[in-house]
Amino acid sequence: MADERHKLSEEEVTFMLKRAGLTLPAGQLEKFCAVVARLEAAARRLRKDLKRNDEPASVFPIRR
Repeated sequence: MADERHKLSEEEVTFMLKRAGLTLPAGQLEKFCAVVARLEAAARRLRKDLKRNDEPASVFPIRR
C-alpha cells in the first residue's frame, strides 16, 4: 500500500491488475485509477489497534 505522499501511477495500477490476472479497457482503467487513491485512504483510516480475536462487527445486540 502506498503511503500518504505517494500516489500510484497508472503503470503501477496496471502492474497490480496484471498480477491479479485482470486487464481493463482504457476507460475503465482511468476510473479504476481514480478509485485506488480513495480505497487506500479508506484503508489508512481503519482501526489498527484491534487484536486478531476482537469482533468489532458484533456491536449490535441480538433481540429475540
